[in-house]
Amino acid sequence: MRIFVTKDFGRFARSQNIADGKLCEAVQRAEDGLIDADLGDGVIKQRVARAGQGRRSGF
Repeated sequence: MRIFVTKDFGRFARSQNIADGKLCEAVQRAEDGLIDADLGDGVIKQRVARAGQGRRSGF
């Protein structure tokens, strides 16, 4: 599987110190059907945990 990140999102992820591994985990959860919300038209909401906190208060 290949995962692509937009330039703007990549910049945001670097500024917030979100590791690539955390993003890959979020993609894996989405593939497993564990999504936070289906926004329609193929768009989903998937949360990524902040460092030292859970996904609930994450990004």
